[in-house]
Amino acid sequence: MAEKKGNIVKLHYDFDTTKSIEIQIEDKWYRVTCKDFRSFNGPRRIMLFDKQNKPYYQEHKGNIYLFETNIPLKDFSVKGIVYPHQFNHNRAMLRPGEGHYLDDPKVKKQLSK
Repeated sequence: MAEKKGNIVKLHYDFDTTKSIEIQIEDKWYRVTCKDFRSFNGPRRIMLFDKQNKPYYQEHKGNIYLFETNIPLKDFSVKGIVYPHQFNHNRAMLRPGEGHYLDDPKVKKQLSK
């Protein structure tokens, strides 16, 4: 039997996923999937309907999560869809004594190129 790999965590959505959701890129609005919407750092809106069944848009100010994770975004300098590989999480996961290779000045110089 094969080991399960990939998306094994249920994603948290703090908005109604059945509505039309859009993001703004360069003054144009684009309809996107729920995964893209929850991970987009920029203007987001949701289309709702009033009592007369007329559509209107409401700006969404919910949390922004790293793509396909439930990790909230803390560094808002990255714009667009935010992916986990844009941040150096691997360094934080090293155990004591395992970072000696990365602390070597020759390696640091080579990685900075």
